Amino acid sequence: MPRGLSSVDLLEEAYERRIRELVESRRKEKKVVGTFCLYVPDEIIFAAGADRVILCGGRSDTIPAAEEFLPRNVCPLVKSSFGAIVGRDREGSSPEGPLSPLDNPGSLRDPGSGACPHFSLIDMVVAEATCDAKKKMYELLEEHAPVYVLDLPQKPDSPEALAYFKGELERFRAAMGELTGTEVTDARLKREIRRSNETRRLFQRLYESRRREPPPVKGTDVLKLLQKQYFLSPEELQGLLRSACDEAEKAAPGREKKPRIMLSGCPMAGGNTKVPDIIEDRGGDIVVEESCTGTRSFENLVDEAKDPMTALAERYIRIPCACMTPNKRRVEGILEMADRFRVDGVVYYTLQSCHGYNIERHRVQKALRGAGIPMLAIETDYGDSDAEQIGIRVEAFLEMLA
Repeated sequence: MPRGLSSVDLLEEAYERRIRELVESRRKEKKVVGTFCLYVPDEIIFAAGADRVILCGGRSDTIPAAEEFLPRNVCPLVKSSFGAIVGRDREGSSPEGPLSPLDNPGSLRDPGSGACPHFSLIDMVVAEATCDAKKKMYELLEEHAPVYVLDLPQKPDSPEALAYFKGELERFRAAMGELTGTEVTDARLKREIRRSNETRRLFQRLYESRRREPPPVKGTDVLKLLQKQYFLSPEELQGLLRSACDEAEKAAPGREKKPRIMLSGCPMAGGNTKVPDIIEDRGGDIVVEESCTGTRSFENLVDEAKDPMTALAERYIRIPCACMTPNKRRVEGILEMADRFRVDGVVYYTLQSCHGYNIERHRVQKALRGAGIPMLAIETDYGDSDAEQIGIRVEAFLEMLA
């Protein structure tokens, strides 16, 4: 069995430590930006002298508050994210307004309490025009915080799309400079591009170790690092990644061969490990994740030799989200990764009512079938009511692969 990463144990204390770090940043009048998506370039945020923290929700306990505003047939990620914000305002309120860790350090709560303690530290939310549910949720979110929406071309493979997206990034660059009062110069951008590329290289190094047979690390441990990568500071994340890489590379080879599984599909926001836990508990080895909490976050570097804004536009527009059309790049990438990581089967994970990934599943399955790779499709939510049913299906799938 793959060994657990001791580096991941450090994540247990990371939440409160990071909140206190953000509180201290705010005391020093440093701006804090909240994001939801990979399409927002961290390099521009950091080059403006701001900090960044992720706002995506991966828990079911925040959803009831969101369903007072959003339809029930909206995907769990959108509802969980919005519910955490609405719940924060309700739970942490006073006659003078919402309590903030900045004003009251005792208001720090466990991240599993059904609300988002760090939302009150946000100066601006930087959103992105991906799926319809997110775009309309952002309109409601404007009642709780300033929101800047980064527009995306939906057909990314044309020169016109690249030019448009670069223009959007230029406008975002100006907005960040206005927020912080710091000019986002090319020199600052190049520095942050180098730093972000180093993080990507560390993830690539960790994934390279997972090509071994059997893999030296648990997939769920890698997922926890991926889920925290946009919450932790870049410095802390890089330190954890270096330790994880060293552990994985020095790990003694195991003897037990299990089916090698690729996870593909929707992102798994922090707090959501249901399906990976089931796969590993039932006897599978997760060796690669094709998702936003997976290879999409680090698979392409920003070209450090080019004009920084052009290089950023080129790198970020290549992210193969299911909101894009046509999305041949994603299907081709899945086949390439399946071969490179010697995958025995693919578990295609989708959230209920995530229409983009649910519809795209058919093209992925057709391509995998043509390559002789079995696929199991799982559509679920953040609750545990279907866990046993999923477990039975996963166990049968793994037995077939074995």
